[in-house]
Amino acid sequence: MAIINTHNITLTRGSITLRPLCDDHAPLLVKWGSNPDVLYWTDGPDAQPQTLDDVQGIWGQVSQQGLCFLIEYEGTAIGECWLQEMHERQRNINYVDEPTELDLRRIDMSIGEKAYWGRGIGTQLIGMLTQFALEQQNVDVLYGITFDYNKRSQRAFEENGFRFAGEYHENEHTMTKLRLTRQEYFARFNA
Repeated sequence: MAIINTHNITLTRGSITLRPLCDDHAPLLVKWGSNPDVLYWTDGPDAQPQTLDDVQGIWGQVSQQGLCFLIEYEGTAIGECWLQEMHERQRNINYVDEPTELDLRRIDMSIGEKAYWGRGIGTQLIGMLTQFALEQQNVDVLYGITFDYNKRSQRAFEENGFRFAGEYHENEHTMTKLRLTRQEYFARFNA
Protein backbone atom coordinates (compact mmCIF):
# COMPACT_ATOMS: atom_id res chain seq x y z
CA MET A 1 0.00 0.00 0.00
CA ALA A 2 1.29 3.46 -0.94
CA ILE A 3 2.45 5.77 1.86
CA ILE A 4 2.56 8.98 -0.19
CA ASN A 5 -0.85 9.99 -1.55
CA THR A 6 -0.01 10.64 -5.20
CA HIS A 7 -2.03 12.99 -7.40
CA ASN A 8 -1.98 13.26 -11.21
CA ILE A 9 -0.91 16.91 -11.69
CA THR A 10 2.27 17.78 -13.59
CA LEU A 11 3.35 21.42 -14.00
CA THR A 12 5.99 22.61 -16.45
CA ARG A 13 7.56 26.01 -17.07
CA GLY A 14 10.73 26.29 -19.11
CA SER A 15 13.36 23.90 -17.74
CA ILE A 16 11.40 23.10 -14.56
CA THR A 17 8.90 20.26 -14.25
CA LEU A 18 6.96 19.43 -11.11
CA ARG A 19 5.93 15.77 -11.11
CA PRO A 20 3.69 14.00 -8.61
CA LEU A 21 5.79 12.79 -5.67
CA CYS A 22 5.43 9.06 -4.99
CA ASP A 23 6.90 6.32 -2.82
CA ASP A 24 9.54 5.57 -5.48
CA HIS A 25 11.11 8.95 -4.70
CA ALA A 26 11.78 8.05 -1.05
CA PRO A 27 15.53 7.32 -1.61
CA LEU A 28 15.98 10.85 -3.01
CA LEU A 29 14.06 12.34 -0.09
CA VAL A 30 16.29 10.46 2.36
CA LYS A 31 19.41 11.61 0.48
CA TRP A 32 18.36 15.28 0.60
CA GLY A 33 16.98 14.98 4.14
CA SER A 34 20.32 13.59 5.33
CA ASN A 35 22.44 16.41 3.96
CA PRO A 36 23.32 18.82 6.82
CA ASP A 37 23.58 21.81 4.46
CA VAL A 38 20.11 21.19 3.03
CA LEU A 39 18.66 20.56 6.50
CA TYR A 40 20.07 23.83 7.83
CA TRP A 41 18.07 25.87 5.31
CA THR A 42 14.89 23.76 5.34
CA ASP A 43 14.54 22.40 8.87
CA GLY A 44 16.91 24.53 10.94
CA PRO A 45 20.34 24.24 12.51
CA ASP A 46 19.16 21.65 15.05
CA ALA A 47 17.62 19.28 12.48
CA GLN A 48 18.63 15.65 12.56
CA PRO A 49 19.22 13.61 9.39
CA GLN A 50 16.04 12.00 8.13
CA THR A 51 15.66 8.25 7.88
CA LEU A 52 13.33 6.34 5.55
CA ASP A 53 10.78 6.15 8.39
CA ASP A 54 11.02 9.93 8.89
CA VAL A 55 10.55 10.61 5.18
CA GLN A 56 7.58 8.25 4.93
CA GLY A 57 5.99 9.85 7.99
CA ILE A 58 6.49 13.43 6.77
CA TRP A 59 5.36 12.97 3.18
CA GLY A 60 2.72 10.43 4.10
CA GLN A 61 1.07 13.06 6.30
CA VAL A 62 1.65 16.13 4.12
CA SER A 63 0.40 14.32 1.00
CA GLN A 64 -2.96 13.79 2.76
CA GLN A 65 -3.31 17.58 3.17
CA GLY A 66 -1.76 18.85 -0.01
CA LEU A 67 -0.06 18.26 -3.33
CA CYS A 68 3.53 17.03 -3.15
CA PHE A 69 5.85 17.33 -6.14
CA LEU A 70 9.29 16.17 -7.24
CA ILE A 71 11.22 19.09 -8.76
CA GLU A 72 13.05 18.31 -11.98
CA TYR A 73 15.39 20.69 -13.78
CA GLU A 74 16.11 19.71 -17.38
CA GLY A 75 15.04 16.15 -16.51
CA THR A 76 17.19 15.81 -13.36
CA ALA A 77 15.51 15.39 -9.97
CA ILE A 78 16.81 18.23 -7.79
CA GLY A 79 14.33 18.63 -4.92
CA GLU A 80 10.79 18.51 -3.62
CA CYS A 81 7.98 20.93 -2.88
CA TRP A 82 4.39 20.98 -1.79
CA LEU A 83 1.25 23.09 -1.75
CA GLN A 84 -0.31 22.24 1.61
CA GLU A 85 -3.74 23.14 2.94
CA MET A 86 -3.57 25.14 6.16
CA HIS A 87 -6.31 23.60 8.27
CA GLU A 88 -7.04 24.80 11.81
CA ARG A 89 -4.09 22.99 13.40
CA GLN A 90 -1.69 24.27 10.74
CA ARG A 91 -3.04 27.81 11.17
CA ASN A 92 -2.43 27.60 14.91
CA ILE A 93 1.09 26.20 14.49
CA ASN A 94 2.03 29.01 12.09
CA TYR A 95 0.18 31.77 13.98
CA VAL A 96 -2.06 32.55 11.02
CA ASP A 97 -5.17 34.51 11.92
CA GLU A 98 -7.44 34.43 8.87
CA PRO A 99 -11.19 33.82 8.57
CA THR A 100 -11.86 30.08 8.69
CA GLU A 101 -13.90 30.13 5.47
CA LEU A 102 -10.84 31.16 3.44
CA ASP A 103 -8.86 28.55 1.52
CA LEU A 104 -5.32 29.01 2.85
CA ARG A 105 -2.34 27.11 1.49
CA ARG A 106 1.33 27.07 2.22
CA ILE A 107 4.20 26.61 -0.22
CA ASP A 108 7.17 24.61 1.04
CA MET A 109 10.19 23.65 -1.02
CA SER A 110 13.68 22.27 -0.85
CA ILE A 111 16.29 22.10 -3.57
CA GLY A 112 18.29 19.13 -2.35
CA GLU A 113 20.97 19.19 -5.04
CA LYS A 114 23.39 21.96 -4.02
CA ALA A 115 24.75 22.29 -7.57
CA TYR A 116 21.39 23.90 -8.44
CA TRP A 117 21.41 26.50 -5.67
CA GLY A 118 21.70 30.15 -6.62
CA ARG A 119 20.26 29.74 -10.12
CA GLY A 120 16.86 31.32 -9.47
CA ILE A 121 15.10 27.97 -9.61
CA GLY A 122 13.39 28.56 -6.25
CA THR A 123 11.99 31.88 -7.45
CA GLN A 124 10.65 30.24 -10.62
CA LEU A 125 9.24 27.36 -8.61
CA ILE A 126 7.36 29.67 -6.24
CA GLY A 127 5.97 31.47 -9.30
CA MET A 128 4.74 28.20 -10.77
CA LEU A 129 3.05 27.07 -7.56
CA THR A 130 1.59 30.53 -6.95
CA GLN A 131 0.07 30.70 -10.42
CA PHE A 132 -1.31 27.17 -10.11
CA ALA A 133 -2.76 27.78 -6.63
CA LEU A 134 -4.39 31.13 -7.36
CA GLU A 135 -5.47 30.64 -10.98
CA GLN A 136 -6.39 26.95 -11.05
CA GLN A 137 -7.07 25.97 -7.42
CA ASN A 138 -8.83 29.27 -6.50
CA VAL A 139 -6.88 29.56 -3.26
CA ASP A 140 -7.69 32.72 -1.28
CA VAL A 141 -4.35 33.28 0.51
CA LEU A 142 -0.90 31.73 0.07
CA TYR A 143 1.83 31.67 2.70
CA GLY A 144 5.54 31.04 2.62
CA ILE A 145 7.23 30.39 5.97
CA THR A 146 11.00 30.49 6.33
CA PHE A 147 13.62 30.72 9.03
CA ASP A 148 14.39 34.39 9.62
CA TYR A 149 18.01 33.78 8.56
CA ASN A 150 16.99 32.34 5.17
CA LYS A 151 17.00 35.67 3.32
CA ARG A 152 17.44 33.98 -0.05
CA SER A 153 14.15 32.11 0.33
CA GLN A 154 12.41 35.24 1.60
CA ARG A 155 13.57 37.18 -1.49
CA ALA A 156 12.28 34.40 -3.75
CA PHE A 157 8.81 34.77 -2.21
CA GLU A 158 8.99 38.57 -2.36
CA GLU A 159 9.93 38.48 -6.04
CA ASN A 160 6.62 36.67 -6.58
CA GLY A 161 4.57 39.34 -4.80
CA PHE A 162 4.55 37.92 -1.25
CA ARG A 163 4.85 40.46 1.55
CA PHE A 164 6.10 40.23 5.12
CA ALA A 165 3.24 39.10 7.38
CA GLY A 166 4.97 38.77 10.74
CA GLU A 167 7.23 36.52 12.74
CA TYR A 168 6.77 33.88 15.38
CA HIS A 169 9.01 31.63 17.43
CA GLU A 170 9.25 27.90 16.85
CA ASN A 171 11.42 26.14 19.39
CA GLU A 172 14.42 28.49 19.67
CA HIS A 173 14.13 29.91 16.16
CA THR A 174 12.34 32.88 14.62
CA MET A 175 10.14 32.10 11.65
CA THR A 176 9.20 34.68 9.02
CA LYS A 177 5.74 34.59 7.42
CA LEU A 178 5.21 35.89 3.90
CA ARG A 179 1.69 36.27 2.49
CA LEU A 180 -0.01 36.81 -0.87
CA THR A 181 -3.76 37.12 -1.40
CA ARG A 182 -5.61 36.20 -4.55
CA GLN A 183 -6.63 39.86 -5.00
CA GLU A 184 -3.01 41.08 -4.65
CA TYR A 185 -1.85 38.51 -7.19
CA PHE A 186 -4.39 39.47 -9.83
CA ALA A 187 -3.86 43.19 -9.21
CA ARG A 188 -0.12 42.72 -9.70
CA PHE A 189 -0.17 40.46 -12.74
CA ASN A 190 -3.18 41.89 -14.54
CA ALA A 191 -2.27 45.56 -14.08
